[in-house]
Amino acid sequence: MNISISTYQVKRGDTLESVAGQLGISAEALKRYHNTYCDLKNLIGSDFRGVQEIMIPSSEKIAELKESQKQISLINSLPSFHLNKDFYALNYEVTERFEQLDKEDLIVDYLVSVKLNETEGKGFITEVRTSDIKKYGISPDEKMAMISLACMESISPIAFSIPAQGKIKSLYDHKALVKKLESKRPDLEDFFIGEVNKTYLDKFHSSVKNENYLLKQFQSALLYQILFPEMDCFRRKNEWKESFYVIQNSFPVQCLFHTKYNFENPYDVEIIIKGKIEESCSLQELLRRMKFEELREDKVTGEIELRYTTSKETRKLKNIEASIILLHQEELYRKQSLLLRAKEENPARKFSTLLD
Repeated sequence: MNISISTYQVKRGDTLESVAGQLGISAEALKRYHNTYCDLKNLIGSDFRGVQEIMIPSSEKIAELKESQKQISLINSLPSFHLNKDFYALNYEVTERFEQLDKEDLIVDYLVSVKLNETEGKGFITEVRTSDIKKYGISPDEKMAMISLACMESISPIAFSIPAQGKIKSLYDHKALVKKLESKRPDLEDFFIGEVNKTYLDKFHSSVKNENYLLKQFQSALLYQILFPEMDCFRRKNEWKESFYVIQNSFPVQCLFHTKYNFENPYDVEIIIKGKIEESCSLQELLRRMKFEELREDKVTGEIELRYTTSKETRKLKNIEASIILLHQEELYRKQSLLLRAKEENPARKFSTLLD
């Protein structure tokens, strides 16, 4: 195959970067092209030293290189394969909605703070706190809701061990978590008096002491599944199967996922992950949190959609839109949706951090 190659006479003051810039391609692309077609004695190293003439790609090849560079630039704007301490904003505003057949929609708003502490060669200790919980825009004042929130606050923030690849692996220092609750329980008992409250506190205490049960509570929640995914899911080119909890505290089901991208926004990239239930199971099995010996005919079907918005420049997580739709006998049984948005940091606090 004949290749049309032009040449350029190197002038005083020329650099690899300046010549490549005039062509609209990267210095590395120009260097690689020249070294492919030049004589061995004229190979380019870090500069033009000893080289009088360089090989220039044709206009068609330059267009091809530019397109290739564009694609590489877009891919490089995606989150890294590995978690880093700057991936999360300090705080996120969350709205969670539950829609279910023959029931009134439930809307819950709350704040989530995320703090990552890197451990040497072992990933991260990640502290998560939820606060300012509101139901239909109002802080709950029902007695059971109040004691539930107080109990969760007594053990917050919750610390998890998360490897660099992402996804919650375990609770960090479960024994310390139990001790924290036990030290605060007397205050809870002084405030929430009565037999009903004592029964709730006993049950909560027992749940916290059960490490495996407590871990599953978090791992199976939609918030924690989407907030701490496996990081390489943002860059997967092919379909993949993965277990996903479509109902909290039930068992995970095998789902088939694929990823698409929207790079049109000049500042952000949208990563769309869609999945559907592949595993054969019934709605009753999911609700009862156990598999039956005999396969039921009323197989549940469902779809999962996760939309991540990350910054092209910093690759920081900005927003997540998530939904799980469960269909029973081809009719909507339940839809759970979640919107998570990074909260703007207080300018005064940001300035204070810079001073520190």
